[in-house]
Amino acid sequence: MPFGTFQLTSDAIPQYAPPYPTGSCDFTGSTILVITYRTTASSVAPFIPNMLEIDDEPLITVRLLRHSMTSFGPYNEYTHGVEVRYRGETYEYFLSLILDNESPVLAGREQYGFPKKLGVVEFNRSDTMGTGTRVISGHVEHPPHQKIVQLNYIPVRKQPVPEAGMGVETLALNLRVMPSPIEGQPPSLRELMPFRLKVTAKEVWEGQGEVSFPEPSEVDHPLHRIEIVRYESAMLLREASLWLGPTGDVFSV
Repeated sequence: MPFGTFQLTSDAIPQYAPPYPTGSCDFTGSTILVITYRTTASSVAPFIPNMLEIDDEPLITVRLLRHSMTSFGPYNEYTHGVEVRYRGETYEYFLSLILDNESPVLAGREQYGFPKKLGVVEFNRSDTMGTGTRVISGHVEHPPHQKIVQLNYIPVRKQPVPEAGMGVETLALNLRVMPSPIEGQPPSLRELMPFRLKVTAKEVWEGQGEVSFPEPSEVDHPLHRIEIVRYESAMLLREASLWLGPTGDVFSV
């Protein structure tokens, strides 16, 4: 009997037509709305693994991103993270990501453990809304037609930025899990995956922002349970470039 002739590689399956590129990821021409707020430890603790430490009022970061071009093509994205500590290091631990492109959903989950889902993400500039308003808004639907998250932002002042752009680097952490195919057995893989996110923006606006949950979902996306104690900041980054890659460390848990 004959055998197959395909030589195995390190690409994702199906390896004869990988659904995403492996390795580090690049993003250019991005617009990013970032809103941060403080929450209570009691309301966010149920979403955080028990080996991670948090403050009494942890910092929450919510982002809407419109990527003009990436290693996966253009797409929109929503992220929701909380500041944690592990082994003396401070990280942003991601609680939820929803985006509208299948390739980065698969890549982010398999490679880096991002808790990603495919959904509807709208990010509207005020000049495309046709109402003359100052408000820049965006929302997330999951499932489609259920608006689970709404972000509103008003620009206040432009921040001075060096000619090369303003750079920010975030150390982040994900829980990467691969369940066992055998019922009742422990996961085939369970680890904390740290990585670095570098952002450089040519234009930065400080403003006022708010996050709301118009049609919350208890069964699918219960992050509305995370209380908003007070807002910390709201920034709009334009003409931004991003780079995402692993730190080289992996922690089994």
